[in-house]
Amino acid sequence: MPPPPLTHHQILGLVEPFTRSGRQVDLPASDRLARRLHFKPVQHAASGSTPALTETLQLECHESGNHRLTRVLQVADGPGATLQAMGTDLARLLAQVDAVPLARHFDAGTGWRIARSHDLVPSAHAGPPLLTFRQGEAWVDGLRFSLAVMDVKNVAGDITLRPAPGERLALPDDLLAVMGWNWVRLVPATDGWTSKLRLRGRGAPRTQAAERALDQAARHLAQVLAQPPALFHSQWRAARWGVVLRRSIPTLTALGLVGGALLLPHITGNELSGVWMALHYLPIAILALSFTAQELARFEIPPLPRRLRAAQWRSSATHPAGVQAAQAAQGVRPDPA
Repeated sequence: MPPPPLTHHQILGLVEPFTRSGRQVDLPASDRLARRLHFKPVQHAASGSTPALTETLQLECHESGNHRLTRVLQVADGPGATLQAMGTDLARLLAQVDAVPLARHFDAGTGWRIARSHDLVPSAHAGPPLLTFRQGEAWVDGLRFSLAVMDVKNVAGDITLRPAPGERLALPDDLLAVMGWNWVRLVPATDGWTSKLRLRGRGAPRTQAAERALDQAARHLAQVLAQPPALFHSQWRAARWGVVLRRSIPTLTALGLVGGALLLPHITGNELSGVWMALHYLPIAILALSFTAQELARFEIPPLPRRLRAAQWRSSATHPAGVQAAQAAQGVRPDPA
């Protein structure tokens, strides 16, 4: 049976802490059947790297008494952010959400703007809740970058890249991978590209690593897209060859195991029989180790990095001929949009 709708009396009791703080419930926008209350928006002026935004609160009222409060921050011409918290004491829940400054969600630089969404997770030692990164978005000229992270130990974050409305881009698949070991290749999707970000641990260190990665990606994409494509190869030549080597590791490992297995019967000696016997189990150990990786191994012969010949990264979606010419010049797969 679905939970009963909120009564007028229940609504008055639920909104009392919000009314004391100056919030006003928005009854037309609320849904009594879904037990969801909305509060009237509050406007905030721009300050520093925080843009002008609209703040709204949404309260999901669970019958068990464990409610979810969501703060939604909407920006007219940039990425927005949310903050979620759960608890039974609504006054305390509101105070915890208000204690997180708006500036904690936003940052900006030359050619890029980012927004971070968080969850307030209860502390294991009855202390203040932990601010945990959940999702981040970066807007770069012509491109939208999104990073979603689960609070699960050693699980990779999900990356999505989409062209801005009215834009078409042709990007090399090592665009992000050149930033280091934790970044992997781009995979074409129906509306852009997907990728992964290797993350370790959980809790505060994981949140800090994800936020650093979001900032790093925004700065990197803004710098790369602001320059001609030809400079990408010259500036990142060594890193691109490093990506080729990393992508070759699964294939080289498999070939090495096959070659070693074929050679073992011919080089086994009685004086080292124990060592050679242990080496027989090395393939099984490597296979077991592969299951602990954050993503499945891809057996491939990666393409060698080449100089990009296009004059620019972006081309208007209304000029398909120009887009196809740019894609052919770069020798990379276009976004499938």
